[in-house]
Amino acid sequence: MARHYFRGGRERPPLPPFNPQPAKVFKFKIEKILGSLYLIKPLLEKMDIQAIVDSIVPNRKENGQILTTGEVTEILVANRLHYPLPLRDIELWADLCGIDKLFAVESNNLNDDRLARALDDLNEYYEEIMTALALHVIQEFDLKPEEVLWDTTSIYFEGDYDEAEIVKFGYGDKSDLKQIKLALNIDKNSGVPLRGDVVPGNLNDPTIVLKNLKKLRQQLNKEELLFTGDNAMGTVPNCLLLHHNKFHFVAPCPASSLFEQAISSVTPEELDECVFLDKDGTPKFKVTEREVYIDSVDRKKKEELKDVSPFWARCLIIWSKSKAKLEWERREKYMLQIEKRLTDIALTKLNIRRYKNKEYAQNQVDKCFQGPKSYLREIFANPTVKEKDGLLELVYTIDAKSLADLEKRDGLYPVVTNVYDHEKYSTQELFKITRKKYSVEQPMRYLKSKIKVRPVFLHIEERIIGLTLVTFIALMAYCILEHLAKQNINTKATTHQLMKMFASIIFTEGEMLDGTYFNTVVNVKEQHIHLINKLGLAIGSYGVLSRIQLE
Repeated sequence: MARHYFRGGRERPPLPPFNPQPAKVFKFKIEKILGSLYLIKPLLEKMDIQAIVDSIVPNRKENGQILTTGEVTEILVANRLHYPLPLRDIELWADLCGIDKLFAVESNNLNDDRLARALDDLNEYYEEIMTALALHVIQEFDLKPEEVLWDTTSIYFEGDYDEAEIVKFGYGDKSDLKQIKLALNIDKNSGVPLRGDVVPGNLNDPTIVLKNLKKLRQQLNKEELLFTGDNAMGTVPNCLLLHHNKFHFVAPCPASSLFEQAISSVTPEELDECVFLDKDGTPKFKVTEREVYIDSVDRKKKEELKDVSPFWARCLIIWSKSKAKLEWERREKYMLQIEKRLTDIALTKLNIRRYKNKEYAQNQVDKCFQGPKSYLREIFANPTVKEKDGLLELVYTIDAKSLADLEKRDGLYPVVTNVYDHEKYSTQELFKITRKKYSVEQPMRYLKSKIKVRPVFLHIEERIIGLTLVTFIALMAYCILEHLAKQNINTKATTHQLMKMFASIIFTEGEMLDGTYFNTVVNVKEQHIHLINKLGLAIGSYGVLSRIQLE
């Protein structure tokens, strides 16, 4: 007979024989897998989603409607957080996961028609619901929005969507797919999104910024907000419009001749005066500052800029180690490719077949500098095909000075702001603000991975917008939970980790042989009750959990 050992060589004691006699015998027993819904339920209660929606959307129970739009919305948000499914599968999910027990809603009432009407309602009252929910969340979770991060993300679609005006071919990595854009405003301190605007997929980001920020300012009824964004916010037209409308902003700027002189004037000695170190002790970022006059050459020709005045802005010139490395590596790669192609043309192609034609040969040379390589033409001294003694020759050289000037600019980029309080917002402080973009980028990743809104298969525009609102509320809930975890548990805690901890919780009900009926929650451990209390979620129907700890 084989022996079994513990670690360290100790022999394991024999296991007790299998006992087929059950501890309890039931007439029937039903189990529902609650999982993370056990944690999600009190969070949605505290957000007051059902009551807020129902205070805005008319109650139609007199017309035979069994569930209110608020009830349906709360359940759809729970689904997005727990196990997002196509809407046609919500009934099955609700039945398997005990939604009837958690939310006192029969799963067969979550049919396609009721969900569709709820999404229609959410579209119709989108603005009112968004505003009321944001104001409640700010008060309930003690958020203090002073700095707001702005960005957009795309939601991709599969199918034709010919009747949906808002679903369009757009920009970015998946320009071949139809999409809508969601413009997000996120409280920098908590990471909680406060607003999400749905815009057509074919609008590029610069056209979205001002309209979105105006809505947020009106929604919060707060003038003194500092907005941080990406290159789309920092375009020259946007800078002019934001400043004209009294928005304070900090944003990196796309390439523009406006900033060329400022960047070129920076010396290594200036950059060395303000250095942020990497983990290995080497400089990761260097920062200095200039003033730049923000104006547009065609300002008076554009209708939206006619009444806008130019202004002097503070301009941070930032050197980034990773950006410098990337630009150097990309330039080396491009230069090798160009050198190889030019050498091939000069030595093996010229004066043969089509390359006997000077115009054709020059055209092939010019193709070496198409697209992202165009800026390198000057480095190669503008290669030219010339005729000499009846033969064509390719003339080019590496311009050492131009290359050296380009290398000096590696890693440098401008960030512009109309915040002039140097005492409150020093160069260093403004730089730190620009580095907090991850707070908006993280929710983008949640939206696309954890909450899974794409691809979407709805085809009616109003319902697409309604489902996007549901998804935004789910994103808000996800980020609130993470904010609470970082505040009350530890700074590295995440919503994903918390949900995994609750994954094994089950609701069970049944009847014993003696006729005793039971229903209870199984697999709830001390740590679960402790976490719910620490997160401040032992409220409402979960208030009993606070008493368990006190006993």
